[in-house]
Amino acid sequence: MALIALLKANGPLVAALPAAGAIKEAEWRGTNFDYPAIRLDITGGGPQGNGACAEGWTGVAGSVIALSKEDSSGECLTLLGLIQDALQRKHLPGLAALEVKIDSTTYPFRELNLWRGEVLFATTVIQT
Repeated sequence: MALIALLKANGPLVAALPAAGAIKEAEWRGTNFDYPAIRLDITGGGPQGNGACAEGWTGVAGSVIALSKEDSSGECLTLLGLIQDALQRKHLPGLAALEVKIDSTTYPFRELNLWRGEVLFATTVIQT
């Protein structure tokens, strides 16, 4: 996926993780799960524009989730900032796409034994 490739290509983000392999899709079902971790969740998409303008234009929306098992939310906050820097106004590698736009970022919240925060984004992919 182009979005995962974009995140894995970001040196500061990868440096804050155990390895680039800690960046995966949200539905990843592996057995080796290390923290901190980043998960990409595509939440929606569909044609954009009207009439002939809609042909070949697809909107994509989703979130990048930061997960941390630290006692403090600080690590999760740092990851959220790095995710924002990795995505904001970037183009997806290998695709004709408009810039990724950040819609909002949630403050980390406690979920069972970990901190979770999300960067919500949207972009448009143009089929050429």
